Amino acid sequence: MSNGGIIGPQVTIINSVASPSPTKDFTAPGTYTAPSTVKLVDYLVVAGGGGGGAVGGGGGGAGGLQTGTNYQITAGASFSIVVGAGGAGRSGWNGTGAPGNDSSFGSIPATAGGGGGSGGNTPYDWLRSAGNSGGSGGGAAYNGPAGTAPQPAGPAPTYFGLGGSGTTGQGNPGGNGGGSPVNTGGGGGGSSGAGTNGGPAGGAGGAGTTSSITGSPISYAAGGGGGSSGTAGSPTAGAGASGYPGSGGTGTANTGSGGGAGNHASNPAPGSVGGGGGSGRVVIVEKTATLAPGVWSLKEQFEYKKQGTWT
Repeated sequence: MSNGGIIGPQVTIINSVASPSPTKDFTAPGTYTAPSTVKLVDYLVVAGGGGGGAVGGGGGGAGGLQTGTNYQITAGASFSIVVGAGGAGRSGWNGTGAPGNDSSFGSIPATAGGGGGSGGNTPYDWLRSAGNSGGSGGGAAYNGPAGTAPQPAGPAPTYFGLGGSGTTGQGNPGGNGGGSPVNTGGGGGGSSGAGTNGGPAGGAGGAGTTSSITGSPISYAAGGGGGSSGTAGSPTAGAGASGYPGSGGTGTANTGSGGGAGNHASNPAPGSVGGGGGSGRVVIVEKTATLAPGVWSLKEQFEYKKQGTWT
């Protein structure tokens, strides 16, 4: 052909909807109904983050995160939207922070973040303060389980609580508890990284994921920092607490981030509690898809391929 074009099948050109507002941002449960012109969407679904543990506890795990682009839907169809709340932090010895709550966009689920483990007050036991599993796992406290081995009497045990596991494709595991030279909790897992183990300081929360789907960059699904009797874990989400007394920080609302853990103390005080996890969110960006002619110049082929709009 004289214009350098080719003849081929029709192709689909994807465009963002210009108006009305193409972004549907849910911070509470509801229903999404697709307009008659919309057959494709981008989406972000994040569940509520887990609450942090207490008494040198583990950070709360982030809520599970699911994202997608050019997801095909039926024009005019309605979809149930569920937005999970964050879990409450632990307020005393033993047990874990509360898990978050699940979120979903239709059949696309995001799993609640796991709660962080708390220290126990039974000698040489600490009641096996493991972190809970979830979208991302909660961090563990000092002296939790180590496989099925019993806790020995006498000198302080040399094994620690184990962080909870994350859900494949949504998050990562929490860190283990630590005890050298001070009692520390592991960081909660995040969507982009695992929580670190407790050590000389409380474990850092796992990294989250930055998205600009709402138009501005926001970090979602970061793990809470572990608590300590010395230095707290890094405040990736909710900051873990240190000193006595000291409460864990709260995960940021509508990001699904985990709560920070409370500090280690010989006698829990009202301020030595875990922070709550951040609530979840569902964001949908509407798109249109149009059929283009089957004759293309070489320049048109190059431009559409470069823009990523030719599927």
